[in-house]
Amino acid sequence: MKKRYYFLIIIVLLPLISYQLIPIIKKEQNRIAFNRAHEAYNDYYLHYQASHHNSQTLKTSAKEALRRHILIYAKQLEEDGWTNQAIQKGFINRLAVTSKAKDFKNNYQSLQIVGSEKFKQLWSLQDKAATPRQAHRDLQLLLKYLKLPDEITNRKKEAEQLMQRFDADLSPTDPFWDQLAFLVQLNYNDLSQVAYSPFNQNIHQLRYLISAQQSQWVRRFYQKKGETDAQAFAKYLASLEKDQYSLYESSRYHNKVADLGNQLPLYSDNIPQNNYKVLVNFHSEFILSEEGQFLSPLDNQHSDRNSLVNGASFNYANSNNELHYKLDVELIDRLDPIFIKKAMTEADGKFLEPDLDQQEDANNPIYSRNGKSSSQLTRAALKKFRKLLRHYQNAIHP
Repeated sequence: MKKRYYFLIIIVLLPLISYQLIPIIKKEQNRIAFNRAHEAYNDYYLHYQASHHNSQTLKTSAKEALRRHILIYAKQLEEDGWTNQAIQKGFINRLAVTSKAKDFKNNYQSLQIVGSEKFKQLWSLQDKAATPRQAHRDLQLLLKYLKLPDEITNRKKEAEQLMQRFDADLSPTDPFWDQLAFLVQLNYNDLSQVAYSPFNQNIHQLRYLISAQQSQWVRRFYQKKGETDAQAFAKYLASLEKDQYSLYESSRYHNKVADLGNQLPLYSDNIPQNNYKVLVNFHSEFILSEEGQFLSPLDNQHSDRNSLVNGASFNYANSNNELHYKLDVELIDRLDPIFIKKAMTEADGKFLEPDLDQQEDANNPIYSRNGKSSSQLTRAALKKFRKLLRHYQNAIHP
């Protein structure tokens, strides 16, 4: 009788006991699963404890929460492509003992903005790439944070969202751009094998995004209401050392004209004008029209054909050499954005740059105007800009 009585009690209590035990069991199972998934990252927490002795005074629950967040974000940062040194010294060491979940999230979101203070903290500690594989790792990290689509478009909203992935204070002379160029050169050490791939296309098209970001930077910091881009840019150049920029690189590729047949030229936007180029530390390229407008395919202030056909793009090479041709010119047909390729084509012809002879021919029916060659017209436009530049230089150094 007693056995039956106890059995009935167990039957009655079992659901209640199970109801109370199941959450405990699930919690323990989740803890074990989490530790197993993050076991490889536990050294980061041990490193944190060693460098933050006051963390030992935390309550057990707070300590466990801190450990959990450290492991989660250490894993995420490694998956992003950061090296051990960058994670430990640039992220873990800078955590406060009182860091909460939102602090980890905010720090991680901040460092995903390329060129931000937190990004630079880790970037400066990243193991320097010495092989193509390591360069590829760092470039993949950048592409992940920039969130480039497989194919960029010139839709205004998309361009604005992409440019927001760069820190607003990232200037054209920031050392980051030299570091980026180095990584690209190292990654493509065997240029004979550069073929189409989503990665290669992203790296190539990134050049247009960078140029748009840099022209926007000049406008933000140097342009006053009513001023042209040329005026703002001249003020910016006047603040630099003269060896930081060049006014004399060839602009031939940025003066394309379409031949409609019967010796009839078609200028982009039907405006007969020549464009000129200015380079900052060679990598940062600025193309300006005679009207004083920045030409950039992803410009969110101007949407015209001249910007698409003759616009600027960041230079990965260090000088106007064979590497520059292979990285910045040869890949155009294969990897350029579709919207630029479409802009290059007219019903009766295609926008093409003059060859070396055509640009010097003052009587060429397509590229010359008013008895002046394309080269002479470009030099005349540049001469006006140099006069503007001298004006601002004299204002700074009378």
